[in-house]
Amino acid sequence: MNAFEIHGGHALKGEITPQGAKNEALQVLCAALLTDERVTFTNVPDIIDVNTLIELLADMGVKVERPAANKVVLQADNIDPDCFTPHAFRTK
Repeated sequence: MNAFEIHGGHALKGEITPQGAKNEALQVLCAALLTDERVTFTNVPDIIDVNTLIELLADMGVKVERPAANKVVLQADNIDPDCFTPHAFRTK
């Protein structure tokens, strides 16, 4: 569904489940790098850009768990600062 069409004169009722937004998800997932604590994210969209970032974080040494659909737990307590040096980055 791409749009909601609402015509006046009628009360609205019902429920929707909003999907997580890609641009916000990318930003908040990166915020996990600011702490060594476990951080749980819910409503994470299952799309290529987000999944690629999660793989990249894992390559950096972030522990990644996916306990349920659209839920990701990250812990950045052992980051490898050399993972993106030219030689190491090209060989992955």
